[in-house]
Order: sequence, then C-alpha cells, then structure tokens
Amino acid sequence: METYFLPIISIVAGVFFIVRNVIFLRNEGKLRKYLESSPKAKLWVSKFGVEKTVSLSKKIFLPLGCVIGTALLITGIWSLSKII
Repeated sequence: METYFLPIISIVAGVFFIVRNVIFLRNEGKLRKYLESSPKAKLWVSKFGVEKTVSLSKKIFLPLGCVIGTALLITGIWSLSKII
C-alpha cells in the first residue's frame, strides 16, 4: 500500500496544477482576482503592479506551471505502471 502513495499523490498534484493553471490562462478575471487577494502574489504585485504581474503570469508562470504539472502527472503514471 505504501508503494502506491507517492505516485498517486504525484498524479493528483499534476492534475490539480494543470487544471488550475489552464483555468487561470483562460479566464483573466479569475487570475486578476487571485493575484489581488493571494498573499503569495503580494510581492510581485507590489513590485510590478497588477497589469504587469498578470502579463508575466500569462506569458511565463502559468505555462511553466502547466509543464511542471504535466511532468508530475507523467512521473506519477510512469511510477504507478512500474509498480503494477
């Protein structure tokens, strides 16, 4: 049972990151609301402003998050296939 734990967590995290990032890429209103209210984004918003942070997020951070989420998903599926 413990051998299934990390691959399943990796798959769930990968799907979560991909879905969340795609939602933010498609809906700028949700992205803007997140950036204005998130404590993690306060540093970026205070440094660059909301408009520039939205632009950077759409061009760099969200696509990078999709790549990382895809890597987590593939790693989890690959690890799970090795166990089974």
